Amino acid sequence: MTVSRFRYLFTRYYARQCTPEEQQELMLLLEQSTHDEELKEALDELLQQAEDDTSAMPDDVAANMLEQIMQTTPAPIRRIPVWKRAAIAAAVISAIALAGYKLYQKSTTPVAIASNHASPRPEEHARLVRGDGAVIDLEKHNGEAVDVQTGVSVNRKGNTLSYNNNTGITPTINTLYTNKGGTYQVVLPDGTKAWLNAVSSIRFPTAFTGSTREVTIQGEVYFEIAQQANQPFIVKANNVKVQVLGTHFNIMAYEEEQNICTSLLEGAVNVISGNTVRQMKPGQQALVNREHNGISISNADVDAAIAWKEGRFEFNGNIKSILREIARWYDVQFIYEGAMSEKAFAATFSRQDSLKEILEKLELTGSIHFKINNKTITVSP
Repeated sequence: MTVSRFRYLFTRYYARQCTPEEQQELMLLLEQSTHDEELKEALDELLQQAEDDTSAMPDDVAANMLEQIMQTTPAPIRRIPVWKRAAIAAAVISAIALAGYKLYQKSTTPVAIASNHASPRPEEHARLVRGDGAVIDLEKHNGEAVDVQTGVSVNRKGNTLSYNNNTGITPTINTLYTNKGGTYQVVLPDGTKAWLNAVSSIRFPTAFTGSTREVTIQGEVYFEIAQQANQPFIVKANNVKVQVLGTHFNIMAYEEEQNICTSLLEGAVNVISGNTVRQMKPGQQALVNREHNGISISNADVDAAIAWKEGRFEFNGNIKSILREIARWYDVQFIYEGAMSEKAFAATFSRQDSLKEILEKLELTGSIHFKINNKTITVSP
């Protein structure tokens, strides 16, 4: 297909003039990366038109198109990367000048939706529990040195805690916890880097002295493992183990989620559940169901899995799974009135957006409504 063919199909789709055959052809093209630059140019043109003419599209037409784009509908639309669906949705919204949606480009990140940002939220909501039970509130801690056990201090800078390779000490156990609305980083004694999402924890020794390096996590943690061929690194999350030598991966193991999810960006890992061992390759995601412990491996958008680390929400699921993630960040509680749809939604937001801003965007789909009462939010169809 030529460039003019892609732009022709995109223009007809935006104008709601596509035949079913043309729409399917466009969706197949959008799956590919070949036309990414053309897509961005087309979206930029739409945004420019929106700034000049805020009446470019009636509200009801835009809302219907937005719902069609943001819902994960049957193939072939389902296979289109999240950022592309979100970017098209952004152009639709911008065409009617709704709530200041803008397109933005990060250094290695494709175009996605972002609202006008509120003031940056503080992200140092974390505490460290030492082996002797002492609790250190890292958000309120003064100074760069943190005493992690008797006679041993480590460096704290911003929201990063860096341990040293003190192999001569008798190790004790430390546990780092993040609260709602907070993230934190820790450099472990071997040089491994770990990023904790909100409401997460990592339990580790102040020195790795055995034949393996073992840590235990809850919630969600992204790892960049320091390679040590003679000392494998093992992450434990409930009944799941992830065994590696040197790699980059994310593991999500929140108690309220049905599956424990491991996403592999670089290297190779073994996922172990009971007596089952499966090896993953980069670009894959492994799901372990808490009830039957089986391991399911598939290709996935692993960049979306670590969007939280870059300060973004990447939603691609039903409304309840989306709201669980929102609740962990904004420290709110959702209660439900009426049956919730199992339809899937795909969208991208900045974690600096206000809660109200995000909920308003979700309401644009027309299938969900929110009533806010302090930190309790009622959800209805």
